Amino acid sequence: MPVASVALLLHLLSMAAAATAALAMDPAERETLLLVMEAVSSDRDWRSVCPDPCGSPWPGLECKPVPAAGNVSASTTSAAARLHVTRLDFGVAPNPTCKDGAAFPHLAFALPHLQSLFLVDCFKNPAATTAFTLPPSANLTSSRLQQLSVRSNPSLSGTLPPQLSSIRSLQVLTVSQNALIRGEVPQGIGELKNLVHLDLSYNSLTGTIPSRIGELRSLVGLDLSYNSFSGSIPGQLGDLAMLQKLDLSSNNLTGGVPATITGLTSLTFLALSNNGLSGHLPAGLSDLRDLQYLIMENNPMGVPLPSELGDIARLQELRLANSGYSGSIPETLGRLASLTTLSLENNNLTGRIPAGLSRLKRMYHLNLSKNGLDGVVPFDGAFLRRLGRNLDLSGNPGLCVDGRAVVQADVGVGVCRRAGDGGDIASVSAATDVLSVGTLFRRDGQLRLAGGRWSALLLIRPVAVALCCSCCLLL
Repeated sequence: MPVASVALLLHLLSMAAAATAALAMDPAERETLLLVMEAVSSDRDWRSVCPDPCGSPWPGLECKPVPAAGNVSASTTSAAARLHVTRLDFGVAPNPTCKDGAAFPHLAFALPHLQSLFLVDCFKNPAATTAFTLPPSANLTSSRLQQLSVRSNPSLSGTLPPQLSSIRSLQVLTVSQNALIRGEVPQGIGELKNLVHLDLSYNSLTGTIPSRIGELRSLVGLDLSYNSFSGSIPGQLGDLAMLQKLDLSSNNLTGGVPATITGLTSLTFLALSNNGLSGHLPAGLSDLRDLQYLIMENNPMGVPLPSELGDIARLQELRLANSGYSGSIPETLGRLASLTTLSLENNNLTGRIPAGLSRLKRMYHLNLSKNGLDGVVPFDGAFLRRLGRNLDLSGNPGLCVDGRAVVQADVGVGVCRRAGDGGDIASVSAATDVLSVGTLFRRDGQLRLAGGRWSALLLIRPVAVALCCSCCLLL
């Protein structure tokens, strides 16, 4: 082989060796990673099996080349870049599982380029709890962590560490489904200005919702559901102009819905169910032009339904059951062309069912049961067949279905029948042909029957006798 060729080959080999050395992990970072693995998982002997973790990463470990400081040119980037740990996942297969005595991995926050840390279904030893603690704030200010997810850990205990506010790079913070996480949300949460998603649901958090959450102006999703928060909903949440999802359901919140909520014009999902909220919904609901889900069941509202609900044009689900609403169902709900679900059961609603509901072509679930509604149900056979078992009108003694619209599905009310030449109207069960009657009462100039249950065959003669007796008494 010519001398020149040998020299060229040696040069290429030396460049390859240099590139390999440059891509290898920093020894200090490698040692930190191995200490983290040993503290959390005993799936394998990490040191002997994985001498070069980033060179042959296991499931749950991600490494990426990061240019050395000061090397920004294209010609030097590839040679100067080292592989650094950017993501760690624990708990869910195929990721490393957590051993019974696993400690919360403080040292993971010392990995200089770590961007994502997931601890899901990790701490679950019923015989020993694991404390949720973080390193001192001074050790976190240089962190590059963008996503922290601590979820479904039944034996993780303690409070939300106040040091969380020092991880200013955080964009997604999920501490959810950890039943032993208690106490109040640190006020310092307002320092996390880069947060896009904050999920603290399904814990045992108490106290009031911090008003400083309103300072997180980049927030798109906020979920504080299924805790024990008390007090009122802070009006400062109305400052979250980019918010798309707000879930405060299943807490102990009281007072009214703040008027500032109507300023959340990007909101698509609003859930406030299972609280102690009361009073009128704020004016300006129609400003929530993108709202698709309004879920406010099980609150002692105790007021009439606002007609403005019908002006939330994109609404798909409206759930206001078991909340003491009174008065009539607003006719404006018939304008909600995108509505698929309407749940108004177990309220104090009266009057007729708006005919406009029958024109909602996307409706597939309608529950108006356990109210005081009356009159003829304004739905034709096609509507009744389309909803089938997803339609419930039971518990409204004054309702009946036009006999021409009768279908096999049981919608919870009887069939409207004429009880004689006098035009008396009665409600008859389609399944048993039993007439629901008992007392006579006059409404809209017509004599109607309501109350107990009698055989239709036995009813004709008593009704005639009753009418004749009435005539004799008048004479």
